[in-house]
Amino acid sequence: MFHRQWREMALADLDRPFDVVIIGGGITGCGIFFDAAQRGLRVLLLEKNDLASGTSSRSSKLLHGGLRYLKNLQFGVTRKSCMERDRQLALNPNLVTPIPWLYPTYHGQKTPGWKIGLGLWIYDRLTSNTVAHRTVDAEEIHRLAPGLTVDGLDRAMVYQDTRVDDARLTRAVAATGFAYGGRILTYAQAEDLRRGAGGKLAGVVIRDLLNDTTHEVKCPLVINATGAWVDGVRHRLGLDGQKVRPSRGSHLIFERDRLPIESAVTIESPDDRRPVFLIPHPEGTLVGTTDLFHHGSLDDPRPTREEIDYLLRVLAAGYPGSPPGLDDIRGAFAGVRPILNSDAETPSAASREEAVWFENGLLSVAGGKLTTWRPTAEETVDEALRHLPDDIQRRAAPCATAGTALIGLAPADLDLRLAKAFDLRPDLASAMARRLGSAAWVACESADADELKPLRDDVDLCLAELRSHVHGGGVIHLSDLLLRRVRLGMWRPDQARTLAPVLEKPVRELTGWSADRWDREAQGFETELEGWTLDGVDNGTGAQKS
Repeated sequence: MFHRQWREMALADLDRPFDVVIIGGGITGCGIFFDAAQRGLRVLLLEKNDLASGTSSRSSKLLHGGLRYLKNLQFGVTRKSCMERDRQLALNPNLVTPIPWLYPTYHGQKTPGWKIGLGLWIYDRLTSNTVAHRTVDAEEIHRLAPGLTVDGLDRAMVYQDTRVDDARLTRAVAATGFAYGGRILTYAQAEDLRRGAGGKLAGVVIRDLLNDTTHEVKCPLVINATGAWVDGVRHRLGLDGQKVRPSRGSHLIFERDRLPIESAVTIESPDDRRPVFLIPHPEGTLVGTTDLFHHGSLDDPRPTREEIDYLLRVLAAGYPGSPPGLDDIRGAFAGVRPILNSDAETPSAASREEAVWFENGLLSVAGGKLTTWRPTAEETVDEALRHLPDDIQRRAAPCATAGTALIGLAPADLDLRLAKAFDLRPDLASAMARRLGSAAWVACESADADELKPLRDDVDLCLAELRSHVHGGGVIHLSDLLLRRVRLGMWRPDQARTLAPVLEKPVRELTGWSADRWDREAQGFETELEGWTLDGVDNGTGAQKS
């Protein structure tokens, strides 16, 4: 969690030199921020929107080795990913959850069962995970994924991977960097670089987007960690060329009782034989992803109707008896991946490795995966130190993120402890433990009995949790709260829409917003929420439905 005056603290420090200014509040930028702050550097993180408002809240929400990368012989990426998945599971069990993964194969499919089995055999040996894959029968398939077809079944295997809430992970990484003394400024944008004698970088011009003021911050190095926006930032700061070729991945959200799976499931697409994932979460079942080069808006990517139909055809192939249809979709969203520019004909064929490069005072990083945020950050800060003055290099400590748990570490049974200690409704206790980590205990201890009751019978949100997010979660806008803290806007957009009016009184009391400010916030949330629903689907021509 953040200090209640976290933004004011950053603004007050802008007249002092920083060692490094980082642009980008996604998982990569926040990872670099955490690493640099822990090493003792004076570091400032800038994000033009909310933390994790881009790709890092729109992923498939997995920390996984990337079984499919073995097909492209990307053994290094897979091994690094497996190691980091296992590390994060050990360090942050409140954020990272192990899940069984069912991979059925059928006669006649592009990748035969024996080859998947071989891949899983290799996968087992690239990890410290002691749970090896195993072959299962039709009865086990019915238990793990009721309704999944077994007609034409060749073989089915179960292995283990992990899921994570991407936005929650990103925020925990940022909060840990903040705890080590770093400064964060969201809704702020780097507009220009300042140079001194001989053209050497001397600082950066920042615009505070909340009040339209500018500040000049002194620093010898700027790190561009903006993911799919890397080239846009480079161009705005006077550099040419294309380093990134963005790709889009779209996802669908279903009720758990419509797709009541007990494990994640891989189904091969009948269109192009790509693997598509069905992933169970406490809030719903996530289905994705597509993988297409993206040519539209980076700030507001939308799924196309063609992508939705593609994913529905995958479900029809896996569940021919009762396939989920358009009316069953509860939400839909798209994210844009920062794939390195290459000659790959499809995004699936492109490497998921990261690249770090220096250009006249600007150090940029792109590529990589959610799973490998920590080694990517370590590599980037190591490279940054090579370009920093000698005195900064000498006082920088070695990287220690490999053994550092993130803010919010909590026991696996925190929900049960909360329910017992504070007489909480079980779903409220589970939600608070999941969304707040150890801060849930503080939130409950500082609340009275009424503040631990649900704000509405059909939601797992109470005033105590709301206060914790507003005061300690870095919330600036209503959209930040409902889309990236509580995440109702993603999992239950219709419910989030009807809940917003109920929140007016408590949120205004917690924030001091005026009635006019609330009206603007409610309208802004409604506009942003559309991009997480079928109402916002791109009609296929590049225009979005109004």
